Formats: sequence, C-alpha cells, structure tokens
Amino acid sequence: MDRRNFMQSSLALGLVGAGGLSFPGTSAAADGKFWFNTLFHGGDADAMDAIVKKIRDENPSLNIDLTQGSWTEYYAQLYNSVVAGEAPQLGVVDDFRYESVADVLYDVEDTPAGNILDLMGVKPDDFAQWDTTKVGGKSLGLPLDQNGFGLYYNKDIFKEAGLDPERFPQTREEFEHACDAITKIGKVAYHPALSGATRYIRRAWMALLWSAKGEYLKDGKAAFNDDRGVESLQYLVDVVQKRGWNKPGTDGINQFLAGELGILQNGTWFYLTVENAKINYGCSMPPAFFEDQVAWGGYHLLVLPKQSSDEEAALQRTAEFLKAFTPHYSMWGEMGGAVPLWNAALSDPELKKSRTWEKTLHVFSKAAADGVIRAEPRHPKITDVDTAVEPFTQEAYNGTMSVKDALARAEDAANRALES
Repeated sequence: MDRRNFMQSSLALGLVGAGGLSFPGTSAAADGKFWFNTLFHGGDADAMDAIVKKIRDENPSLNIDLTQGSWTEYYAQLYNSVVAGEAPQLGVVDDFRYESVADVLYDVEDTPAGNILDLMGVKPDDFAQWDTTKVGGKSLGLPLDQNGFGLYYNKDIFKEAGLDPERFPQTREEFEHACDAITKIGKVAYHPALSGATRYIRRAWMALLWSAKGEYLKDGKAAFNDDRGVESLQYLVDVVQKRGWNKPGTDGINQFLAGELGILQNGTWFYLTVENAKINYGCSMPPAFFEDQVAWGGYHLLVLPKQSSDEEAALQRTAEFLKAFTPHYSMWGEMGGAVPLWNAALSDPELKKSRTWEKTLHVFSKAAADGVIRAEPRHPKITDVDTAVEPFTQEAYNGTMSVKDALARAEDAANRALES
C-alpha cells in the first residue's frame, strides 16, 4: 500500500483500537526508504520540499520519501500509523498537540538504537529552547522552529489611504485609525484569521484574551468565561459585526493575495507565499490591543514515531537524516519563515543577510525573544478543548450567537472535554 494512501485511509478505517487488522506493504526500514511525514501545506511545505531535495542531492545513500500537507487529520493519522505498524520514521508536531501523541513517540535520548543526539553528534545545548521537547521528563522530539502570527500589510493600500507605508501602527488607536482609513478608500481593512477557518478564529481570540491578561485554562478547568474573555471576544466580533473592516465567511489569504486587503493576520509560514505573489508588503507584530502585546504562536518539533519492526535500523536511518538536516536550519528559516531553533542558524550571518530576515524574520525573531509570541497551554486534552470551543467562537464571529452565550457554551463544552 502506498504510504500516502495508507495515511489518508487510516483515519477512515478507525485503526485506533482495531486490533487484529493487518495491512499490505512493507516498512520503510525493510524497503530501504526513510519516510518523513509532515503537516506542512503552504509556503513551509515548499520550503521543506526544497530542503529535502538538497539533502537527497548531498546524501545519495538516503532514500527519502517525503509526504506533506494533511494538517486537519495529521494527528489521528500519526497515532493510527503507529498502531497499525506503518509509522513514518520522522514526523512533525505542534507543541500544543504534543502530549496527545506522546505515548507513540520515542524519547530521543533513550531509543532502542541509543541516544539519537549521540548518533547525530550533537547535544541539547546546540538547540534553542530544548525544554520545549519535554513531556513527563522525557525529550520526545527535537526543536525545529518557533512560529506564530504576525500582521502582513499591503504598503500600496497604506499609501493610497494616506498612511505611512514604512511604519505599521504601534498602538491600538493607531491600528483602528489605519483600518478606518483603509475602509474609506473602498478597500477591505483587516482579516484577523488567515483563511477564516474555525481554528484560526479561535486562535485570534486567544491572543486577544492573553492581551487582556485572561487565561484559557486554569487548575484543569476552562478559565476564559469572565470579563476578560467577553471583552476580548467582543473585540474580535466587532471587527466584522460593528466596525465593518471585513465580513464573516471571507478568506483573508485570498483577499490579500488579490490586492484587496490592507492588513492580514497570518503566520510565519506565509512568507514564501506572499513573496511569490509579488505584493508590496510589510510585516509587523500586532499592537497591544489590551494590556499586553501578544501574538498566538507555538513550536514545531521533529518527532520519532515508534516503529513496529527493525527499530534499530529505522532509528539509525533517522539519525543519519537528522544529521544531514541540521546544516539546513538556516534554509528552513530563510524559506519557511519561522524562527529556527538551532543556535548555529540563529547566529548565521548569511541568514541575517537574507530577504526573509529583512522582510519578516527579524520581526518574528525579536517577538520570540521578547516573549510576544505565546504558545497554547500544554495539556493532554488541549486538542479536545480547542475543538469544543471553536464552534462557539465561530458562531459569535458570524453574528449568530451573542458573545456571552458563546463563551458560556464554550466553557461547558471545554469542561466536558477535560472531564471525559
């Protein structure tokens, strides 16, 4: 069975708990291939394609099978692939989904093949923010990058609206003035949530909640249904329902790439896409909408899913690939747009001469260093909580439910998810 087809079909088959099922095909360790499966699906997918092509050229002995681009089903597929005995040798996880798949990952410092870091010839101090790899005291991956949301803006629209195209608004008041000015010239002012997908609306609200010094979870319970939660979600809803800076149901990415949108909240991964679109753009972090300046963000970690057979051979091949990958962390930053968590890359003068650094990465790197980019709380059921909350933040944003009702119902749904 083709690995991509297996991964696509595994969720539909409901492999978790489906003991006794067997599948055709052979493991990557047996067929000599190294299988790397990622969740990237935009400009960062193009970046990883380019890096893997370069590694293939430099290391002919590495027979690399790279598959990418199924974010919404990725975690179930990853888990199911281990249960089915058909796991990739290397994967990528978001830190906020880390604990949900922890039990199907190797501790990189204690595998059947030994310490992967020793096999690579590296040590924890070579990575930035090594502590992000820890779950229950075990290092269940390698730091890849810190990523997060920023604000991309169309400089030509700014100029047309009488705004300074070289200075993004630094305060909430300046931001609101800019959005109103863009609206007055007949352009769409602002999209807070990338494509408008439900998860992005929830993430946009979370950053506003944190800016208002609110909390998402506390003492194992939902903590967002309070005055700070109401104030922050109401602000997000007002973007479309009161201020008219955009409309519910729109795709901000398409609006921005079409030259119709003044300001788009999007992630580090948008860099290569917007560069290829040849838009005259700038990048900044959001202002402090309430008390603190905060942007939603997180980390990507390279993880080693547990293998069903030939463990030592598979893990040795993984170490060989990872050793070949580390010199390309700078390339990941330059092409993928995220802050690379390899110290040699962070101090690489060539990266700091790159167009990526000039256009976006210097903004995200400073925000990461300053603590502006904030990650979701680590919790084994954070995925269930997010999924429970998202329909209600979506309804509030769409104007089909009041903010207070949305938060009350989201709180109830989140607590039920936490208790299940």
